[in-house]
Amino acid sequence: MKSYSTLSKLSVVTAALMLFSACSKNEDVTPNNIMAYRNDNSQSQSLDVTTISTDMVLEDRVSGVDYTIANNIQVNANLTIKPGVTVAFKDGAGIQVNEQGSLTAIGANGNVILFTSATDKRSGWKGITILNSNARNVISYCRVEQGGAANSFGTGNIIVGSKDKTGEVEISYSEITASGNNGILIAEGSKVHGFTGNKIHTNSSFPVSMHITDAANMTDGNQMVNNGKEFIQVTGDARFTITKEISLKKLNESFLVSGMIVAGNKFCVAAGSRVYMDNGAEIIIDGYTGQGTFCAIGSASSPISIAAIYNGTGMWKNIRFRASESNQNRIEYCTISGGGASDGSNAEGMISVVDNATIVIRNSTIINSAATGIYLEANAAYNNDILSGNTFSNNVLGNVHFE
Repeated sequence: MKSYSTLSKLSVVTAALMLFSACSKNEDVTPNNIMAYRNDNSQSQSLDVTTISTDMVLEDRVSGVDYTIANNIQVNANLTIKPGVTVAFKDGAGIQVNEQGSLTAIGANGNVILFTSATDKRSGWKGITILNSNARNVISYCRVEQGGAANSFGTGNIIVGSKDKTGEVEISYSEITASGNNGILIAEGSKVHGFTGNKIHTNSSFPVSMHITDAANMTDGNQMVNNGKEFIQVTGDARFTITKEISLKKLNESFLVSGMIVAGNKFCVAAGSRVYMDNGAEIIIDGYTGQGTFCAIGSASSPISIAAIYNGTGMWKNIRFRASESNQNRIEYCTISGGGASDGSNAEGMISVVDNATIVIRNSTIINSAATGIYLEANAAYNNDILSGNTFSNNVLGNVHFE
């Protein structure tokens, strides 16, 4: 086996694994151990095509980079990538799997498939974009690194779906790392199947970012560490009321709610969950344009935490019950903190109950609001022990406001 001296081109992880460079390419090493010699592109085959219209198989040709891609390739047929293949992408290049296409990239333990930047930098390429629900879309025993360049469908190493197209893909036993933005970006209604055994690390932003209605699809079984923002980001669109049910489960990784969520259906937070609120975030439980309800019931041994992304008061806005008269609106054994920010139109409380809405809050801790802890409008319905049955601290404008 040849050795190469171009260490300046090696990623940090690859350089740290130089000690494996004397091993055979087919020896059994862990999926994270990418051999140093695979950064050599002296025998690389250039793929200058912009569209793949007939089925194509990429073989493991050489011990270095097998293929260099210069364009954002539109995949309109079946693209299969064999174990051990290294694909390097020039600046602005990527793989986009369209309606008639598929991507099957299945490596093996010790002989993974590598997708990387030809210029060895974060955001060096656009990533892999999946825009259909073909069952052949599989990314397994792969390492996907250094993507996250500007992409009209989003930014990340792997982008699944868009606002107009749903995507589905299996991602398993793979390493998603060194993105200049998100590790994996999942659009509303799109799905990642078989999501287990992955290590999603050292990405500049979130390991996973997705629409909040799809958060119930998330499961444990993956390792997410050393990312720029160590949360599963969940988002909505303030312009639209969400009509699907929302469920945030107890996971090893915490959720981060970003932007405004307008819930017109059930919104449930499981016991033991940790939910963080991004700067300026807001949850509206809407009974005007929908039938929104909010249920966050923990227990003494498994409480729920809803907190600001950073310590302080007024970091996020509020949980606002608006004309939701359901008896399912319950907050029990929760700690809610760091909200109460004003946007100029409402700064009533970190929890606001207005327009004839109903709420039960018991056995909870309400702290560090920049407004009141709980704001109850005159026509609100609430439990009689809402003041005595909860713990309050450091709420700037008071603990409970009874209008």
